[in-house]
Amino acid sequence: MKPQTRIALLIAGSLPALACATAAQAQTAAVADDGQTKSTSANDAGQANDKQSLTSSDIIVTGSRTAESAPLTASLTTTQPQSAVSRDYIDNTTPAADFNELIALTPGVSITGAGNGYGFGETKAVIRGFQDGEYNITYDSIPFGDTNNPTHHSTAFFPSNTIETVVVDRGPGNASQLGQASYGGNLNMYSRAVKDQMGGQVQAIAGPWNSFIGRAEFQSGAIQSLGGTRIVLTGQIMQSDGALTYSPVAGKNLYGKAVVPIGASNTLTVMSTWNRNHYYQSDVAKGATCGSATKGIAGFANAALGPDGQPLTQLSGTNCAASSNVGVYGKNYGLTNDPTTMDYWRYNRTDKTTDFSYLRLQSELGSGFSMDNRVYMYGYTNNTLSGNSGTVVTGFAGAGTPASPYVAVTKAGDVLGYNKMNKYRVLGYIGQLNYSFALGKIRLGGWYEHADTDRHLVDLDMTTGALSFNEKFNNGNGSAAQNALPSTALAAIQYVQHSNWSQYQLFGEFEIRPIDSLAITPGVKYVHFTRGVDALVNQKSRGPIDTSQTWTKTLPFLTANWEAMTNWSFYAQYAQGMYVPDLSSFYSTSGSLSTALDALKPQTTTNYQVGTVWHGDKVSIDVDGYVINVNNKIGTCTTVGCDTTLLVNIGQVRYKGVEGQLSLMPVRGLTLFANGSYNYARSVTTGAQIAKAPFGTAAAGFVYRDQGFRLSFNQKYTGPQYATEFSGNPNLRLYRIKPYSVGEFAMSQEVGEHFRLGITVQNVFDSRAVTAISSSSSGAPTTVVNGVSYQNGYGQGDQFNFLPPRSFLVDARIKF
Repeated sequence: MKPQTRIALLIAGSLPALACATAAQAQTAAVADDGQTKSTSANDAGQANDKQSLTSSDIIVTGSRTAESAPLTASLTTTQPQSAVSRDYIDNTTPAADFNELIALTPGVSITGAGNGYGFGETKAVIRGFQDGEYNITYDSIPFGDTNNPTHHSTAFFPSNTIETVVVDRGPGNASQLGQASYGGNLNMYSRAVKDQMGGQVQAIAGPWNSFIGRAEFQSGAIQSLGGTRIVLTGQIMQSDGALTYSPVAGKNLYGKAVVPIGASNTLTVMSTWNRNHYYQSDVAKGATCGSATKGIAGFANAALGPDGQPLTQLSGTNCAASSNVGVYGKNYGLTNDPTTMDYWRYNRTDKTTDFSYLRLQSELGSGFSMDNRVYMYGYTNNTLSGNSGTVVTGFAGAGTPASPYVAVTKAGDVLGYNKMNKYRVLGYIGQLNYSFALGKIRLGGWYEHADTDRHLVDLDMTTGALSFNEKFNNGNGSAAQNALPSTALAAIQYVQHSNWSQYQLFGEFEIRPIDSLAITPGVKYVHFTRGVDALVNQKSRGPIDTSQTWTKTLPFLTANWEAMTNWSFYAQYAQGMYVPDLSSFYSTSGSLSTALDALKPQTTTNYQVGTVWHGDKVSIDVDGYVINVNNKIGTCTTVGCDTTLLVNIGQVRYKGVEGQLSLMPVRGLTLFANGSYNYARSVTTGAQIAKAPFGTAAAGFVYRDQGFRLSFNQKYTGPQYATEFSGNPNLRLYRIKPYSVGEFAMSQEVGEHFRLGITVQNVFDSRAVTAISSSSSGAPTTVVNGVSYQNGYGQGDQFNFLPPRSFLVDARIKF
């Protein structure tokens, strides 16, 4: 069956265009045992997820209409647990979402940070208990992230109009999976696809809080005068007052991609996107307080024992003190309109500008050989103003005492704050050589990347805009500790720092096929990473520094995929991953820093995973189980007499669990889906579940399509979790977050050939549940057990994040 015939049949059957084939336009087909068509996205060069791409999620193979119609699915060829998010879901139910919110339905994933409204604030995703920075995020198989550690900003680079699909790989992948944190998994985004036919659309989205998103898309189609070149251009503007008080946001994005055939054997892809946004949010405060100035939190419920055997104390964010943020402003607290306070909205603005571009040349060399070469560049500039607690210091005067010769001159009534800047530029190259022959495939390649970063933080008098001299300085008493600090002239600078890295990774893998239905892929990757810091005033330590450190590691991989039937496969994975120590490893003036860096080992994981994927006529299902052992966990030394300014390897964490996804098509046009996970993530040392790792997740919903009408609903459940790490208190485990769920409803109708009208309801049942807590020990009660003092209650400054209130978005599109 020809691809064009296949697509026509899908449309005639009121099914979406192949959602899980994602960015590819050309597809191959074969008839599966159940009479359905087996489809793959592997054969269209330049569309990001094709046969020459890098990750295990690059080739999505489906074996039934049920799998194709579901919002989430897994490929029949996967070698690790996987969830591919369809373009249909992205396009129809999450119009303002960032890339973390696009994966919210997937098993084992939880999201925080959406309190200002979906798409109107930076979010963080947790995958199986692994935090942002402990897994890779890629765009067209190119890893990206911050340069102090590989964390990410969900609204900074890629709004959803630049994303064709997202694939969550819950594992390190094969040897060819690149990134600094091939450790806890991979979130792989793919760029908007080019199409063979000319067309496009203009879209307007309006909602509460004076929210508006405008988008435009243009597809050139195949330009025969340019050899069949295809181009896609998109743009977006966004603005909103935000769900939180005095927390407006605005942004704009431009995106373009061209896929250019060069002769019969080469394809050049050129992609570039630029993004600029600003928002008003405190860089210091992490939520709304609930306690008063004289006592901690009152609104909690006590229960018997939790899953880890610890007494439960669950905070609800209710019964808050009248003087707290929640008591005064409610759960929508963000900032204020009072210029005498640090949370005055004009004192708290962040501006970000980013860009991301690449050139990719794919070449078919003949005789089974092919090459893929990519050169890329991305940049990030973050300029932040934030109010801060404390007293403005205008300078120094007086003789003081011999122990402290300088006397600070303060200015009462003025508001303290700071300016923070983080600016980096990353350049990289990825190259690979592929060879296909009768027994399988060989892939050899390498990755080189260089980054330069400049960062500073300067204290300010926010009331006047003048400098404020609040940092530690050499007070002149002659001690070694004081002599290591900068002079009074630099007391307004918390840090001014240049850093860089140069890294390369070399990989090789051999896909062996003893029989057509079995692929066994051993592989190996070598990592070589050098990080350097050159700072006049280094962060935290406040001393000068000029040093570097190199970490290396060889990582083995072994994966297998067996297609027991054309629509039923089994897979297994053994893989090692690693996390390179981040910039905070250098934040010490200790004379032992060099020795500590030499001894500091990268965090590593050893992954054991098995699973199965079945795409039946009416039912599609995949199930997996995993055990992941983390070694060389990096943290602060707690041994008596240890230098706590140094980072060291402190122990192990063990992750294990089961996950599954199910899709059902009882009648043509209706797809039901559900998924769930049980996720164990515990410290081997303490036996306690680690912070921000839900014990389980679940999701369920449906999608109905009929002749241009689309109706969907989904509900995501996030199980109980702890907001903070276990302190060791044998009597009490504090900061347990209650389980919560959030739903989304969407409906749309095509009107004729050129108009579409839709509505989306987010947080359908208006849950205002707590999703994150930033703890404070200030004013908290304590207890002494075996001579050790522990916090034994809640602090006055504990801060809460809540789900945003229910919202309605109206979406109108004109197509051409």
